[in-house]
Amino acid sequence: MSNLWQQIWEKRTLQPQHAITLETLISLDGFDSGAGKINLADWQEYTRLISGKLGLKAGQSVFEVGCGAGAFLFSLREHMALEVGGLDYASGLIAAAQKAMPDGEFLVQSAESLDTESTYDFVIANSVFHYFDEATAAQVLQAMWKKSRHGIAILDVPNAATRDACERARRDALTQAEYEEKYKGLDHTYFTPEWFIRQLPEWQHQAFESCVPNYAQSEFRFSVIFSKHLHG
Repeated sequence: MSNLWQQIWEKRTLQPQHAITLETLISLDGFDSGAGKINLADWQEYTRLISGKLGLKAGQSVFEVGCGAGAFLFSLREHMALEVGGLDYASGLIAAAQKAMPDGEFLVQSAESLDTESTYDFVIANSVFHYFDEATAAQVLQAMWKKSRHGIAILDVPNAATRDACERARRDALTQAEYEEKYKGLDHTYFTPEWFIRQLPEWQHQAFESCVPNYAQSEFRFSVIFSKHLHG
């Protein structure tokens, strides 16, 4: 996938005038404009819903691949006490995550170099798999699985079945000039839920439409959760 995306994310950093708030972290993570905008209350509801789907319990641990500034983890910790960690290739975003959650393990590195020696109860990736080509996505998915003790969640993935409508929505949220400037050379990879299920076919899974309230992209995206606890 184009390294133009990395150049864009590297430009996002916590400014001295910015207080560490969930709203600031959401903005740094790119959910602040156009079709990708998510407000504070909707973000908090989203993380509450995912926490419920995972069956998260206080005292457990969550690691996020492509965590950015840590908005997702920070919001999860508003609901309950959790140990957290994450990685991202954007050093400025990781610096913000470290400042927001100084007790967490935050690393500046690519998803492909995810370490599987240290494990967490859950390993998640929110709105990042569309930056990977299929080969990289398969590699990262397997590493996430190895790193997790209970399960993984791949969230907010562009659905190949609604690709045309999704691209239209992205265009319509901006002027033509803004769209061309923002997305020139910046492709997304689209997946199907079945693609993920084929990678981990023997494990219990649930696939569902993206559940971010009032999110313009929700109808074009899906999420998949895999559990290591098979139910007979």
